[in-house]
Amino acid sequence: LQATYYALYILDAVGKLDKINQTATTEYLMSHYDYTTGIFADQYSYRYLNPHFQHSYYALTSLLEVNCYALLSLHILDNLDLIDSQTSINFIWSCYNSVSSGFLGQPYDSNLESPFNISTMDNSFFAIKTLNTLMGDWAGYGEERDDLIQFINSLQITNSIDWRFGGFLNDKDSSFDSLSYYDEPLFSSYYCLKILEIFGMEYSINLNNFNQFLEGLYDSIAHFFTISAFEFNNTNLVATAIGLELSEITGLSTINRNAVINFILNNRNSIGNWDQSTTEHCHESIDTFQIIRCLKESEVVNQLTSQEKDQIASSIAFYHHYKGYSLLSEDYTSLNLISSVINSFDLFNRISDLNIQELYNLIDGCYNYFGHFDDLGNVMGFSPSSNNNYYFMGYRSSPIEYYGFPRVLYNHKSTFLALDSLKRMFKLDDFALKCNLMDFINNIIDCQFLDSEFETYGAFLPFPMYTKMSPEFQNGLIFIEYSYYAIKTLELLVEFLNIGNLVDLSFNKAALYGYIARNMHTFNDMIYFNPHDASDPEIILQHNYYMLYILKTLNLFDLDRSNITYLIQQNIDYGNIKNIYYCYKINKILDLGIEFNVDLTSNLIEQSYSESTHEFYKTLDRQIINQEIFLWISEMAMNDDIYIQCTYKDSVDLGSVNTITAFFSNLIFTEYGQLTSVQFISDQFGVLNLEKQFDNSYQVSFMVPEDPQFFPSVDGMLKIYDHSKLIGEYPISFQTNLEHKIEYLPLQKRKSTEFQVNISRKFSSGFQAIHNSTLRIDVFMENSHIDTKNFTGEDFNEYSRFYFSYEHPIEANYIFEITLLDDFFPNGLFLFEYDTRNEQNIPVAPQNPLKANGMILAIIGVVITIGLVAGVIKVGRWVKLKLDQDERMPINKIRTKTAKKVDNNLDTNEDRKRYYSDWD
Repeated sequence: LQATYYALYILDAVGKLDKINQTATTEYLMSHYDYTTGIFADQYSYRYLNPHFQHSYYALTSLLEVNCYALLSLHILDNLDLIDSQTSINFIWSCYNSVSSGFLGQPYDSNLESPFNISTMDNSFFAIKTLNTLMGDWAGYGEERDDLIQFINSLQITNSIDWRFGGFLNDKDSSFDSLSYYDEPLFSSYYCLKILEIFGMEYSINLNNFNQFLEGLYDSIAHFFTISAFEFNNTNLVATAIGLELSEITGLSTINRNAVINFILNNRNSIGNWDQSTTEHCHESIDTFQIIRCLKESEVVNQLTSQEKDQIASSIAFYHHYKGYSLLSEDYTSLNLISSVINSFDLFNRISDLNIQELYNLIDGCYNYFGHFDDLGNVMGFSPSSNNNYYFMGYRSSPIEYYGFPRVLYNHKSTFLALDSLKRMFKLDDFALKCNLMDFINNIIDCQFLDSEFETYGAFLPFPMYTKMSPEFQNGLIFIEYSYYAIKTLELLVEFLNIGNLVDLSFNKAALYGYIARNMHTFNDMIYFNPHDASDPEIILQHNYYMLYILKTLNLFDLDRSNITYLIQQNIDYGNIKNIYYCYKINKILDLGIEFNVDLTSNLIEQSYSESTHEFYKTLDRQIINQEIFLWISEMAMNDDIYIQCTYKDSVDLGSVNTITAFFSNLIFTEYGQLTSVQFISDQFGVLNLEKQFDNSYQVSFMVPEDPQFFPSVDGMLKIYDHSKLIGEYPISFQTNLEHKIEYLPLQKRKSTEFQVNISRKFSSGFQAIHNSTLRIDVFMENSHIDTKNFTGEDFNEYSRFYFSYEHPIEANYIFEITLLDDFFPNGLFLFEYDTRNEQNIPVAPQNPLKANGMILAIIGVVITIGLVAGVIKVGRWVKLKLDQDERMPINKIRTKTAKKVDNNLDTNEDRKRYYSDWD
């Protein structure tokens, strides 16, 4: 909302407001409005209100100021009728400090802690400017008006030995820099004088002293103003515009007005607007806004030509984002984006497609050297974005993409992203020629905070220069992210320099472990690292991944995996990509085996993609675009395990057809590209290629040959390749069935037993003889094995006939076990057994794997149809064996044929022939 107000003000000032979609901008403004409370809020105001303040106060983005930006924007767009003006007026007055006067950044409360309870002039200026727009007059607020005028006058510096003598402070607290890094009196003087001007009281100050202050900042030779008396030119363009307007308000006549104006107008940058100075080539939207505002108030805007106004208006398009505007222009390329692009191309083996030298120059341009000469040596670091000069120190407007908690710009993350990107492009060697990489290692090790009086003992500071601050200050700068990226960077450099192992470096591993352990919590069977600075599930998951990575890397992980699994299960959100990504990362690093919902994840990816911007939104409400998301998606797409669902018949007859159908995906890819291939590979079939079907499945149908090598099962592996890279495999095994028709006739006599066995083997072509087969008989007498013999046999078209006669050595009980041996059953197939115990004999076929039961008389014929079947069901990602007991046992079909009763004295060949003929 702040940047959107800046853009609208500039466009309105140069008469180009009609060049933008005002309806879309209005909708964007109102999307931040709460109709119930009548308050505007955005991410910047939430950051301002964050209770974890330590060293992270953000000027110009308070809740009050964000509301003022929105209301002033609606005024420019002539849409104030969309809100309840009185509600907004009441909210602004609720921020007034009735004790000391002046406005706070949020509603006044006597219990507010410092610095949120301190009245500041930037808050007061935007409050008064907005109230003046909404109210029209100050009737009823005379007392507050007079108190504020008196309060402002009390802020004028009266100490004559102070270089700021005559200027104004931004607040009454000398220990609080309420304008942060740029808490210079020229800016606060502007806010004070402009408030007084609204009230018509600009001459209530000590004009002589103030003009002396202005004159001290004016360079009468170069005709510009500096931000301080120490001739710092890092904001001289902005300072000159402000100095020009203040000089006109107070009637300062000792400056060369035309030369000052020319200095401003002649120093526009290449995109058509202004940098903050002639030496600091950084162009934030606040720079052009403050310059244009002063030019407009000084009635200088009309000196701009029509072409110059067009150029200024066109430059605002560089700041356009979604329906609103950003504080930085699009020519600032973040290291996050550079790293995301390089990592994504690396994942797809396409680094060579990039302009490596151009990217190297961008990264090299982010490198900054600070002449910080002390016992640490030279401190080095990377700025988080490109397009900055060699000594760039930071952004005036603290854009939220670079500043969080604490208020730190340079940190180990930027260093890691830069070095890792260089390594992936094979350019880290080049960079090492200009910088000693060992200095990076030493500086990072020196960042470890080892003051045992603090709970953060053992963690890492974001940047070496902070080690010179007080322990209390250092303690407030510590967050788990800095320790994570410190470890990541050390790990990268140790490997690249080939100097041993990370754990051999001289930092205190036990202290770092202690820091993590002290912040570990268990709640409702969930164990997690409490980051303290966030409550959003995705942030907690992110920081817990950081914690787990550190522990795993240092070989110190000893947590209960089930508790961490439960943490993911309780917090996974299929409407938030960042949430899914860090759930995936935790699952991956610990190999938890969590199966994600592929359909919900795929829907999230599809619904979050913007066709117009070619970017991804973080959530389904499509409010926030994050340029890291493409990398997250690419990483999950390329590295996530394949989820395979494979179907086929678990049991087929030899000579029949089986069909394998495979569906596969991971969290991201539901359909793979044209270079994807799927093969079924087995020793029996060799390689069978599956063909892609209309529903994105892959399928192959094949005949199982009537050949012993395919019996009793077919085993192999389904293999999936993407660009010739194996990305998944799945074991396949199914049973093959062989059906026999067995007819056997035992003939028992007093001194001998004879058998005739007819066997047919069923194939797809019909019943056939079992060629090259042997029928073996094992003889047992009184349960003792006494002999093994083979049947004699002959083959016919549709069956094979086997004969055997055994003479009893003595009168006793005999048991015969008959087994088939051939190429299909090289170890033998037990067919049946026969017991001569008595005439009411029960021939017994094997219980397992084959069985034949039937009550017969002393001589009986039995026909056995034997099918060998085993069931295997395989569905899902992993192979699971599911065999019901009845499926595990062979299916036996038994039918009997009534035999003709034969006299026990039947012993002639003629009798036997007659008997067997009748049987046939």
